Amino acid sequence: MIKIQKFKVLLYLKKCSTDKRGKAPIMGRITLNNSMAQFSCKLSCTPNLWNPRSGRLEGKNREAVEVNAQIDKLLLNVNSAYDKLLKRNVDFTAQSIKELM
Repeated sequence: MIKIQKFKVLLYLKKCSTDKRGKAPIMGRITLNNSMAQFSCKLSCTPNLWNPRSGRLEGKNREAVEVNAQIDKLLLNVNSAYDKLLKRNVDFTAQSIKELM
């Protein structure tokens, strides 16, 4: 059985590839012990609304509320995939979590 020392989900903006509307894609990274898997959240936002510390948008405007709701759903999917794999009682990696999402 796997011994979990570190499980973390980080969300960040890929500022270098903004679209025509000036929105940057939101990316995710799952870290499990020493394995790592990156994925696209399939969401984008206005870069100046992004709070890198909290991994979500600041403010109460429509964009912030909608994107934050999608982020909550995404994090719920990641955590439920992690829980499913834990219950199976087998070794798994960050990539396994990503594939089960």
